[in-house]
Amino acid sequence: MLGTRTENVAFRRGKRQGLMMSVTERYLRQDIPCAHKSCQLCPQNSDLARRGLPQLSDGMILIPDVSVVSRYIELLEHSHALTNLVFCQSVVDALDRRNRTRTIRNVRGIAADPRRTSMVFANEVFDQTHVDAMLPARDNRAVMRVAAWYKAHLDLVAGQKVVLLTLKSGLYTDYQQPGVEVWQLDEFLAEFHPALIEHFASITESTKDGDMDITEMTPAEYAQARLLAKAQSGYPSHLSPSEIEDGLRSGTLIRGKIRILQSGGAMRTESQGIVDRGGAADTPDILIVGRAALNRACTGDTVVVRLLTRAEENAESNDSILEQGPEETGGEEDNEAQLVELVEAGEETSLDDVRKPVRGIVVGVSERKWRPFVATLQLDEAGGSRHLAVPVDSSVPKIRIHYMDTTAIADKYFVVAIDEWPADSQYPQGHFVRVLGPVGNLDTEVDVILVERQIAVSQSALKFSLASMREMPISTAQCPWSPSAEEMSSRRDLRDSLIFSIDPKGSQDIDDAVSMRKTASGGYELGVHIADVTQFVLPGSATDTEAMARGTTVYLADRRFNMIPEILSEQVCSLRGLKDRYAVSVIWDLDSEYNATGVWFGRTLIRSACEMYYEQAQALLDGATNVDGLDPKMERSLSESVVELAKAMRVLRQRRYEAGALELASTEVKFTFDKESGAISELLPKSSLEIHRVIEEAMVFANAAVARRIYEQFPGAALLRRHRSPSSERFARLVDAARTKGFEVDCSSNAALADSLRRITEASKSDPDIVFLAKSMATLAMQEAEYFATGDCGSDGYLHYGLALGFYTHFTSPIRRYADIIVHRQLLEAVAASDVKEMAPIGSQKWVSDTTGKLNERNRQSKRAQRESTELFQSRYVMQKTVGSGQQHLIADGVVAEIRTNGLIVYVPRFGLRGPVHLRDSSGQIKLALSVLSGDASDSDSFIGGCSEFAVDTKQLSIRLPIDVPVFQLGSHVLRFSVFDHVRVSLRVLETRRRRPPVYLTLVSRASSRANGMRADKSTLPSLDKKLGASAASNSASSASKKASDSENISPTASSKAAVGENRATGKSSDYYSVLERFGEMSLFETHCDVQTL
Repeated sequence: MLGTRTENVAFRRGKRQGLMMSVTERYLRQDIPCAHKSCQLCPQNSDLARRGLPQLSDGMILIPDVSVVSRYIELLEHSHALTNLVFCQSVVDALDRRNRTRTIRNVRGIAADPRRTSMVFANEVFDQTHVDAMLPARDNRAVMRVAAWYKAHLDLVAGQKVVLLTLKSGLYTDYQQPGVEVWQLDEFLAEFHPALIEHFASITESTKDGDMDITEMTPAEYAQARLLAKAQSGYPSHLSPSEIEDGLRSGTLIRGKIRILQSGGAMRTESQGIVDRGGAADTPDILIVGRAALNRACTGDTVVVRLLTRAEENAESNDSILEQGPEETGGEEDNEAQLVELVEAGEETSLDDVRKPVRGIVVGVSERKWRPFVATLQLDEAGGSRHLAVPVDSSVPKIRIHYMDTTAIADKYFVVAIDEWPADSQYPQGHFVRVLGPVGNLDTEVDVILVERQIAVSQSALKFSLASMREMPISTAQCPWSPSAEEMSSRRDLRDSLIFSIDPKGSQDIDDAVSMRKTASGGYELGVHIADVTQFVLPGSATDTEAMARGTTVYLADRRFNMIPEILSEQVCSLRGLKDRYAVSVIWDLDSEYNATGVWFGRTLIRSACEMYYEQAQALLDGATNVDGLDPKMERSLSESVVELAKAMRVLRQRRYEAGALELASTEVKFTFDKESGAISELLPKSSLEIHRVIEEAMVFANAAVARRIYEQFPGAALLRRHRSPSSERFARLVDAARTKGFEVDCSSNAALADSLRRITEASKSDPDIVFLAKSMATLAMQEAEYFATGDCGSDGYLHYGLALGFYTHFTSPIRRYADIIVHRQLLEAVAASDVKEMAPIGSQKWVSDTTGKLNERNRQSKRAQRESTELFQSRYVMQKTVGSGQQHLIADGVVAEIRTNGLIVYVPRFGLRGPVHLRDSSGQIKLALSVLSGDASDSDSFIGGCSEFAVDTKQLSIRLPIDVPVFQLGSHVLRFSVFDHVRVSLRVLETRRRRPPVYLTLVSRASSRANGMRADKSTLPSLDKKLGASAASNSASSASKKASDSENISPTASSKAAVGENRATGKSSDYYSVLERFGEMSLFETHCDVQTL
């Protein structure tokens, strides 16, 4: 029933318009119910009950005013003892005028919880409680009016007490209403809820210097203060284009590409970025510290930087720009991010490992590299239309978007785009693009990887176009493709030669085959035969355009996305056994010492005699007979060829080693899947066989020969591959780690480094994990190999550091790499096998240079996608072995790979992964697991209190145990960890709503079973709880419960039991947030990378 019309006037702060006045027209009603379950005077109450909506119950009615709700909403929200709360609409309106949308959502959440028997009362549109907007202290009068109405109304029903809660009871003296009790919140809690006093005190202390109580200023004063604060603390304005050009010309400004380091971590408490300005030894990178200094720059942007003076560098960095208020913090999400964010392998190197950068600040952005970002909705964002999207890439800031229906994107990945980042906005402004799918769904997770790595907008988008498919040759089961007579006549026919391929089992895209035979002169003929993709992928064709755009085949753990259509990659171009196929071959004449006396390049016609997989070829190399899967008639001749090939490749490989080639480590793992369920049945590191190195060396030999040949023809435009020499400073971590084991590493050249690694290998034959880690650290110190055009630099810049070759390219995989297609075209032009006009673009330095830049980026993104896919399935495997099987811990042997300021990075060879082990949180509290003493994995969630003297350097981490703790086999109260030490760890998965669940490690014991077969027998540890006293503080209810029920196990102390009981009472023992409480403050950054693809 509508009545009198009224107006509501409010002041709002607009982002562009400044201070604005808004006027809302309202009509007063007479049918607003009290919502009390015992009231029969309000007929609408029965409708509330019928619809199952919350109603007020018998007992004290509590009506908090604006000051209480704005400052102590957390107390009201989490204290379930406070029920029968009536929130006035005038209070909600006051919060809305201050943009306190999160507080409003919390209020509505309380009202929607049936356990709280609370409500939001529409007093502003109820004619019996409406207050004239022009009256002084209008909001306080409105709350008092509501309290008085409820008192009078309920006196007729149940005679209940009505209490108005405030922070300043004196505010209501002038308009006190009869029967309404006015209590200050602290006095009320002390009288009726003393258990909440501690919570109240903690909130009071944490908010005493803030503006949580919105009654301290009028709306107009508040809006003006915020505008002034924005003017004073906003991001600095970027320089104008003319100012930037003047600064660049004068040398006072520097331009470069910025990379924002991923957020979180005790090692880096402020936002940081690195500006690359060329990489020369005399031009170190520029370090940008703090959000103000970053000045709205994002990863990939080309920025203009001013170097700081020494005085500015020494000054404390100001990272307080646009500080997050209580309504803008990330809450539990930020805690989660602090734990789970690890540095992306191969992308971010610790600043300790590189030459010390100079400091600077961003004064302009020349080019934005904003891309579509995958994000999730901030966990506590609901209702309204303005929300924060949290990118899965933690180096990207949260993005403010407009979206109405949050239920459609809650717990889903979606794509957002940045539109702008004004100087007065803490976050960039963007817009919603589309939903990818539910968080945790496998296909959605793969789509996330593809979008984040800029490979495709989805898996379905990677289907080949109709135009490309129309260019494909016809090949069906009924009518398989075969070479044309005309083409066969123009090629060298090698079908009578013994040619074979060796690939992983089940390979379909076979792009290389080899041949090796003795010649009548006593020498050898070695052949490397590569699929002739260029015969079918013509320059400028639709297939060529798509292949160039893709750049490479993307291999994920359980699937791949081809660069060229499957009819080519798996059938017509693939060098299948006993099938006639086109090839481009490199054939050498070798003398008896395997020196090349001649080489031939050209197009050929081959017929592979056999498709072998690595294990079969290795069996032949080992002298086995009757190898499973091989034709007995072919086995002898294949065995002779494989053995001769291996002998030759050993010699060639040794020559490269003597020239300084490095033998690096690989962290690749392979997954096997159950065909029916799709579950991961096994996860194993990929085995390393000698036959792998044999084939690798044959491919390297071919690539190097082709590189020299195309350089002769295209001295300024040949597409080569280089691996730049790293600076000696980057090897500091390897040098320090090796010294802990008595090794000296000389990194002055690749030959010196190779010799040092060989000495470590020889001395550590009994411990291959040390060898792997040493080689892995050497890999970490190196830059990525990259494609380039020879005209881009002098010949001294052609060197491939890792392979110790002066000329190198990629020629051997044209089915999966577009760079190889270009090299094939250049090689065929060099041997006059193709029309010059057709091949014109490949002779242009600019075209080749531009193309290599794009290919380098596509290859980087593909490798990152492959690594992220591996991490996804490693995470799923660990979850499957723990959560899925009911097993609490997955225990594995590990090796300390790095020492960090708050813990260790541990490599787990069994699963090919490494991760952080946190031993100290960001507050400095030592978190050493009780399992280090007991050897029991169930104790890994309980920590030894009283530890001290946490000491860290690059070589060692040490912790002093409490003097009253029995150390048994530890032998000392000082526990030390060094790089290469063996440990045992527990692998678990932290389930998140924001991104792929990460694997995290907890320490189980000091040494692995291999390094130390002795474990403390729990039967020899009676009354360990008495020794530990208050030191053993259990944080795991389930663990403590288990121990309490087993008389032979270590029983928790009384304080531990109390803590366990409290956790049980609050239901946190198995709750996700209880994990965050224990680990959320911890942070440790992992820096590792996959071995460089040579």
